[in-house]
Amino acid sequence: TPKEAIHFVKTIYSKGVDIAIFEQPVPAHHIDGLKFVRFHSPFPVAADESARTKYDVFRLIKSEAVDFINIKLMKSGLSDALAIVEMANTAGVKLMIGCMGESSLGINQSVHFALGTGAFLYHDLDSHLMLIKEEFRGKFRQEGSRIFV
Repeated sequence: TPKEAIHFVKTIYSKGVDIAIFEQPVPAHHIDGLKFVRFHSPFPVAADESARTKYDVFRLIKSEAVDFINIKLMKSGLSDALAIVEMANTAGVKLMIGCMGESSLGINQSVHFALGTGAFLYHDLDSHLMLIKEEFRGKFRQEGSRIFV
C-alpha cells in the first residue's frame, strides 16, 4: 500500500540509506498511490509497470504522480518510447531506461536508443548478464557497469 511504502522508505532513510530511485512502490494501476508516495517520500519515485504505453505516461505526467519514468522497449516499443521521451522532456520528468528478460541482442536496441536520444539519467540494462549462454550477441561491449558501442 502507499502507506506501507512510505513507512518503508522513511525507515531506511532514518538509518542513513540513500536510494537513487524508489521504483514502482505500489501496484501498476494505483496512480493516486504513486502520487501519494511521491509527495511523502524522501526519494524520487519512478513508474515502471505503470508506464507501459504513451497513454499511461500521459496520465502519470498529468497526475504529477512520478519524478521518473522507466522506459523498457520490450514494453512500449520504439514509437511509444520516442513519444514518452518527448512528453517527459517537455514536462520535466526524468527518464531511466530498463529491460525485461532480454539477451544482449535485445539490450543492444536499448543501448542504441539511449545513446541516440541522450535522454536518460539512469541505465538499467543488465538482464543479459543473467543468461548462462547467449547464442546471439548485441553489438556492444560491457566492462563492469559501463557499456561501449
